[in-house]
Amino acid sequence: MRKLVLKEPYKLEMTTAEIPEPAENQVRIHVKKIGICGSDPTIYKGLHPYVSYPLVMGHELSGVIEKVGKNVSPDRVGERVAVIPHIVCHECDACKKGIYNFCETLKCTGAEADGAHCDYFCIEAEMAVKIPDEMSLEEAAMVEPACVAYHGAKRGHIEPGETVLVVGAGPIGLFCMQSCFALGAGKVFVADMDKNRLELAKKLGATGTIAVGEENLKEGLTRYLGSEKKVDVFYDCVGEKGIVFNNILEIARRGTRIVVIGVLQNAYNVPLLPDFVQHELSVSGTTMYVPQDYVEMIDLMGKKQIRTEGMVSQHITLEEIPQMLEDIVNRRVQTYKVIVDVNE
Repeated sequence: MRKLVLKEPYKLEMTTAEIPEPAENQVRIHVKKIGICGSDPTIYKGLHPYVSYPLVMGHELSGVIEKVGKNVSPDRVGERVAVIPHIVCHECDACKKGIYNFCETLKCTGAEADGAHCDYFCIEAEMAVKIPDEMSLEEAAMVEPACVAYHGAKRGHIEPGETVLVVGAGPIGLFCMQSCFALGAGKVFVADMDKNRLELAKKLGATGTIAVGEENLKEGLTRYLGSEKKVDVFYDCVGEKGIVFNNILEIARRGTRIVVIGVLQNAYNVPLLPDFVQHELSVSGTTMYVPQDYVEMIDLMGKKQIRTEGMVSQHITLEEIPQMLEDIVNRRVQTYKVIVDVNE
């Protein structure tokens, strides 16, 4: 089979390998669709803090179960599945409660363990979640990022009818926006610098959008709500160096909640951090998801409460991944969600 290996930063090589055999509790998946994650260029450049090389990337995937281990029901052969890219110990207290993102030995395939940039991929059977007939394999490959956003949205503890601001209109931001509605929010506004992304946010149901290149958060929220203090929950889906978090601290009403979903970089700088204490704000982090999030997200997608229309910007092949990553890191191409078509 084909296996795309990142030998070292910036060096991807297509190799051939034996088709893997599933262990006794595993299934072998014939890979069909893979999403390019925002973290993949970071891994490609050698900047991911938890990655060692060589590595097979790819953690947003869907496919068809083609073979099962001896402890797995043969009835699962032929199932179309979305994949939870986790390798866990099953022995710690967190694992026994199904909170796999808290497992102390957690490894994520495509980062700390080999992923799915290949034709066949083996993983524990419980990590392959069956999708309904009405869900496409393309949608199934986006369940993983959708669950990142959904799990993060839950961390805001949204009450029915509350008003939300999501900063960042990338895939995570727009999945977060839709998740907030699914969790009962009354109004969800989205802010970003990219007007095309904001147009997509409107099509997917945002109450309103704020183009931060033209107005700041306070001005945009005042235009819609009469005051920036009307927001109950804020979501930072950007992270990076802390600019967005600092901007939120500047306008947040005392006692409100902030969830940081975006990946933080080193040398995080938040000059207004004292306001977090003085204004008695609640700030929550979030990491990945748990299996129950997958079950709920697949249901929400099936009901079209979470939609993906317009989110896929490019389709490429396995062989085209190196060029796409080069183009992304060198800013030669504009992308939203890139889908790799494998074995189609």
